[in-house]
Amino acid sequence: MIGYKKTIIGSAILLFLLVASILYPAYGPADFNKNVMITDEQGKVIGKAPFPPSLEHPFGTDRNGQDMHLLFLYGAKFTLITAFGVALLRVLFGGMLGLFMSIWAPSLKNVFKDFFMTMRYIPSIFLGLALMWPVIGAVEGVPISSVVSFQIIMLVFIGIPTVTIFSSDVTEQLLSQSFVQSSYLMGASKFHILRKQLMPYIRSYGILLLVQQLLSTLQLIMHLGIFGVFLGGQTAGGIVGYDEPPKPASLSNEWAGLIGQNLFDFNRAPWTIFVPILGFFIVIFIVNSIKKELEENMQGELQWVKSRKKKETAPKDGRMTVKGEFELINKEQSRGYL
Repeated sequence: MIGYKKTIIGSAILLFLLVASILYPAYGPADFNKNVMITDEQGKVIGKAPFPPSLEHPFGTDRNGQDMHLLFLYGAKFTLITAFGVALLRVLFGGMLGLFMSIWAPSLKNVFKDFFMTMRYIPSIFLGLALMWPVIGAVEGVPISSVVSFQIIMLVFIGIPTVTIFSSDVTEQLLSQSFVQSSYLMGASKFHILRKQLMPYIRSYGILLLVQQLLSTLQLIMHLGIFGVFLGGQTAGGIVGYDEPPKPASLSNEWAGLIGQNLFDFNRAPWTIFVPILGFFIVIFIVNSIKKELEENMQGELQWVKSRKKKETAPKDGRMTVKGEFELINKEQSRGYL
């Protein structure tokens, strides 16, 4: 645990933010302290939303008068849960597919690579916009569960080819190692090799890949929000002001939706953009710190595993001992036995 201080502290911060967001309905106002106008003692209007940051509203308000701090806190759970869920599904499905192709169906790898080669040259934001076109726009009549399910499936699909190819390449490198080849020669089954020989490496690479995909998913969600693709869909009339018809708003108030719905108010109320961007910055900074620490520790652990494997096959008294019933001797020693 000593070598994972950043991981523990970062995970605790993210967990605290997630729990605080989930429990928001129990302690937070449902209207997010909405205050459209400020009047004096005579009832004269002296201020109108959006209000800048102040003691009453530390992060300011949007043009509806809703406190950005409370909106930020309420929408955190949708952003974090979606990003982590998508990253986990990508690693699970992409990792299993990569393992299957490398161990049981290596001939499919080239076909898979050729089929998804174009996805390497097309920015993920363009793929996201194209795939999520059916749910772009006001979708109040569609169940939010259907919209969210469709968006998650598309987000997972975008990342699976990259994860699959990466896991397949890593598996092939592991299969070429001498200790794996020795197991093959001694008659070990593919399932045995996967479970006993490859799993220590797969667990380490899997955790690192999960963190990498979490970063990729957060970035893609933020970009989609800028283009009006909000998690959970849009609602018409959520933003009131000077334009008719009203601009669309996020149904869930997730961070990317807060950026997208307030984008055109940047000159008038820049804090409405900076607050959710700050949230993304903090989470990405924490996840990136965790990623670097995992890479450093994983490198040491993998070197330890390799050295352990070498010790198992290291020469002892001139003989090469291998786990099993056989002993191999070199040519020079064999002359002494003849």
